[in-house]
Amino acid sequence: MERMLAGELVEGEIGLVIDYRPGVSPAVETLAGAMQFILALDKLDTVLLPSIDTTLEPVSILNDVQHSSLKILLARVLKSVPDESLQNLEWRKWIGNLLVKGKYLLLSRIDEDAPAIGEALETLAPEYAAAPGELCHYQPPAVAEVIEALESVTVARNGIHDAVCVQTELGDIVLTQSSTVPPAAPEAGETLLNTGIEFFKVKSPDMLGSAQWTVIRGNKNTRVEMLHKGWLEAYHARQHAILPGDSLKCRYQEKISYSTTGVELERKLSIIEVLEVISPQNGEQIPLPM
Repeated sequence: MERMLAGELVEGEIGLVIDYRPGVSPAVETLAGAMQFILALDKLDTVLLPSIDTTLEPVSILNDVQHSSLKILLARVLKSVPDESLQNLEWRKWIGNLLVKGKYLLLSRIDEDAPAIGEALETLAPEYAAAPGELCHYQPPAVAEVIEALESVTVARNGIHDAVCVQTELGDIVLTQSSTVPPAAPEAGETLLNTGIEFFKVKSPDMLGSAQWTVIRGNKNTRVEMLHKGWLEAYHARQHAILPGDSLKCRYQEKISYSTTGVELERKLSIIEVLEVISPQNGEQIPLPM
């Protein structure tokens, strides 16, 4: 049973600091940038919560605004909370700590590659497993979902021309502007996440840098998103020689979206880390699907 709440406060305040220039920084630009950044932080929290309960909706509430620099203190409120969770006094403290630690670890790696994001999520796995009551044994979100949320933070950061810092009890994260603006990605509905290590035969490498490769999986041509940017850059720098028929030993995640009736809507395969390149032995030719 659920009840809709005006707001159920959880612990875990953070500070957003924009070091604006008095008498110089345009007011509308600075305040609009702060608003977009807060929305991006809410999206990052939203990614951290669904494996716990898909009805939880995190919203930032304004605790205080300080000046000299624009310092906005933000607390978290959940707009829909199961009644059984409210009976556990440790629940709000736990979820507040999770959101602060999650944002700290992920924002600290905002410019890093998919393997580093995966390592941060592995660090959070014990936090999810330690949830009080019936909420325990949940898993962190998918790497691809986190990268999409971090891209929203990057877009918001690029819209602010002054220095930006996120302050947490674990430390401060200074966020610089990025030279590239990532595209917005659509969100899926109900999902199943598969992870593991698998061999993928290369059908056609991506020579243009858009990180979309075609591999052979189960004798079918499959499009795959290459999130291991460091390996991809090395490949484009000709540090790896890949030919059709070669195999990649990879750590992967597969996100499958379903409708409410269980119909598969979308299947998205992402390579998180390339572990090894394997060529056919003794010149053996591997037949490729047409």
